[in-house]
Amino acid sequence: MSAGNQYAGEYDIKKCSIMSTKGIEFDILDVIENISIFENIFTETISGIITINDTTDVVNNAPILGEEKLKLLIQTPQKKKNATTTIDFTKTPLDLYKLGNFIGESENSTVVTLHFTSQEAYRNARVKISKAYRGSCSDILEKIFRDESYIGSKRPINIEQTVGLKKFIFPNITPFSCFSMLSKQSNSKNNKLSPSYLFYETTKGFNYRTIDGLCSQEPVLDYEENVPDQIEKSGAKNIVNNLQTITEFNVVSPRDTIKNTINGVFSSNMTVHDIYNKSVYNYSYNYFNNFDEDTHLNKAPMVSKSKDIHNNKGIGDFPTSKKYVTISSSGQNFEELGKYSYKYDNLENIVMRRNSRMKQLQNSFTLNMTVYGNTFVKAGDTINVTIGASSSVTNRKNDPNYSGKYLITKIRHEFQNSGEEQTHMMYMSCIKESVSTEIPSGTVDYSNKLKPESIAL
Repeated sequence: MSAGNQYAGEYDIKKCSIMSTKGIEFDILDVIENISIFENIFTETISGIITINDTTDVVNNAPILGEEKLKLLIQTPQKKKNATTTIDFTKTPLDLYKLGNFIGESENSTVVTLHFTSQEAYRNARVKISKAYRGSCSDILEKIFRDESYIGSKRPINIEQTVGLKKFIFPNITPFSCFSMLSKQSNSKNNKLSPSYLFYETTKGFNYRTIDGLCSQEPVLDYEENVPDQIEKSGAKNIVNNLQTITEFNVVSPRDTIKNTINGVFSSNMTVHDIYNKSVYNYSYNYFNNFDEDTHLNKAPMVSKSKDIHNNKGIGDFPTSKKYVTISSSGQNFEELGKYSYKYDNLENIVMRRNSRMKQLQNSFTLNMTVYGNTFVKAGDTINVTIGASSSVTNRKNDPNYSGKYLITKIRHEFQNSGEEQTHMMYMSCIKESVSTEIPSGTVDYSNKLKPESIAL
């Protein structure tokens, strides 16, 4: 990891050039001040901003209009580079789509921001799909993703295979909207039929994966709250330790029990009208009963199993808090010749479980941290985090709430190119939707002693 590195956060920009609408490619390495790249598992494509100090009026001379291609290759110094350890957009250039602020630095220079994204974002904005597809959800998604009439991407894509054959008719919507429809109908083949699919891009390629599949990954790095810029006995900087050091962090804990109850995180109910058998069925979801069916980052639920002493119900025993209503045909479908092999929508096994998993991720314990950057960590990876105990009344060395296995949901790569040292920093948002040890549960013996009183006004 530190082969060839002189300091933590070191990086090399091997290529950064713009291909103009005239067909001319010109290098902008010498005028770059900063590059920011954004990854997010809840957005379909990456995006970024390049800040340049324009001393030759390249914006007007090229000109740069917001229609150009951008070739970019950045890497952390390493012995054996490959596609998973570099940020390489030389074979599949990015698209410049917007010119941002122009700030006059001096009489002869202007600071300009150039916004970019992947080609797939551009193509998605330009086309609509009005077409019927048959097959598994994962196969349909890959067909659209590779089809030159739609996305036509040559980028790598990691696809978690789905079960069942289905039919879809996409009603004049964008390819990414089709992917959203597919993700809401998908069950994983390899992760206990998990319905929690996400479609997103990182600097390494695209992904169609479940939350469960992401949580099951081994951590790529161990991060620890240490003193930054550690020095070895020889006087040299300990680069490996510095790369794994959390320089700053803050914790956001959006644990809102009422909100999560209303949103169906802990329990929900679905009424299905079977139009073939002319029957009505009810299905319920319970967070605790389903916990072992899902793959989590850590071993235990994020809430307690305590029950109310007056009704003997826990937090997951109120299915009417979130209600769904849908129709089905009991899996009975028809065609003129032979057996109909396509599966019905199966919503009773998708909607409630998927909604709970998505809300668990979005409303969980979030750790925002700043670390020295490298080009092999990406959104969707898992990491181990160790935060020291902050209380003086505990014998624990580490904080059990803050420490544990996390999933990286967002990364902002910041490549600072001005000053003496070129420094790559990563600003990461990481979530933890479960805990390492089970939260103690019991009952609170309380009573409402106030006498009911109504006042007529």
